[in-house]
Amino acid sequence: MIRLIVAIDRKRGIAKQGFQPWYIPEDEQYFSEQTKSLGAEILVGSTTYKTFGGPLPERQNHVLTSNRTPLDGAHLVHDLGAFLKEYNDGGRDLWVIGGANLYAQVMEAGKADELYITHIEADFGCNQFFPEHEKNFSLAEQTELHEQNGFIFTYARYTKQ
Repeated sequence: MIRLIVAIDRKRGIAKQGFQPWYIPEDEQYFSEQTKSLGAEILVGSTTYKTFGGPLPERQNHVLTSNRTPLDGAHLVHDLGAFLKEYNDGGRDLWVIGGANLYAQVMEAGKADELYITHIEADFGCNQFFPEHEKNFSLAEQTELHEQNGFIFTYARYTKQ
């Protein structure tokens, strides 16, 4: 199963100038717990990977890149279609963790099975966005409102229609 996990603002914004413009420790903990579960394998775009400063611990890191230079602690992916097919055909679990271009590619290919979205009730003036998902995914479950650091947010899980 291929799952996308993301936090978005009211306008589906995920980043501003390449960085997440909010700090919500509870959501970071949620992200960590989710991506360490169900196989603990993650796929990340090379630009997003660079913002992490290295591989995320306790997870198998796969980095989509055209660059052939090896990365310590990460498996390089050069063919997204073949890589995703391996997960669909093999019954393996994968978390796609961004950025915007990678989310779009996976969704346009019809490979996303579930979306784990943290909805933040704010507008951060982002310039990178999560793709529209409402036509192809249905809300399966959503938490009550949470509040931390002055931000109100909910966790939601969507399934492919």
